[in-house]
Amino acid sequence: GGAIAGFGGGAVLAAVAKDSIKAASDLSESVSKAKVVFGESSKEVLKFAENSATAFGQSRQQAIEAAGTFGNLFVSMKIGVKESAGMSTSLVKLASDLASFNNTDPTEALDALRSGLLGESEPLQRFGINLNEATLKTEAMALGLKIVSGTLNPAQKAQAAYSVILKQSTTAQGDFARTAGGLANQQRIANAQFEDAKTVLGEKLLPIAL
Repeated sequence: GGAIAGFGGGAVLAAVAKDSIKAASDLSESVSKAKVVFGESSKEVLKFAENSATAFGQSRQQAIEAAGTFGNLFVSMKIGVKESAGMSTSLVKLASDLASFNNTDPTEALDALRSGLLGESEPLQRFGINLNEATLKTEAMALGLKIVSGTLNPAQKAQAAYSVILKQSTTAQGDFARTAGGLANQQRIANAQFEDAKTVLGEKLLPIAL
């Protein structure tokens, strides 16, 4: 019985070690991606994610990865790197506010925001944000963007969508901080802290694994 229990305990430890090493590897890849996408501005992005677990209920890896994904989209549209970094971190934080306000997971809000920037309006409707073509065109003109032949190009659409998203989400903005003491957000914080703890352990085990 003792031998079986010992084997079972060893198997659990091995599984924990494997999971932690993967978490550390994922973080390393996300940091690398952020550095490539944002260049010098990556310092601001990495600093932003340092306390993401308690600040907005996302693990450090999740926050950096999400910012990198948004940034890659903005930079590919020829939006400046520094501006892209600021826009990306704002959206990552907003995702947690939207999730808190609408009682859903930040991942769902992140996906909906990304879809909205790409011109897909439906995913954001559940969060009270309407990105129809007329709204985007009106916002683009208000931003002083030059519209050719009455059609927004992808970069203009993303910039207009970003501006509309911020304007139409004011009710939700700051909701995570306002309700951080509630059960739902306490659970989000605990989950994020657990992921961060796995990463710390994995970073110590990674050299051994390599």
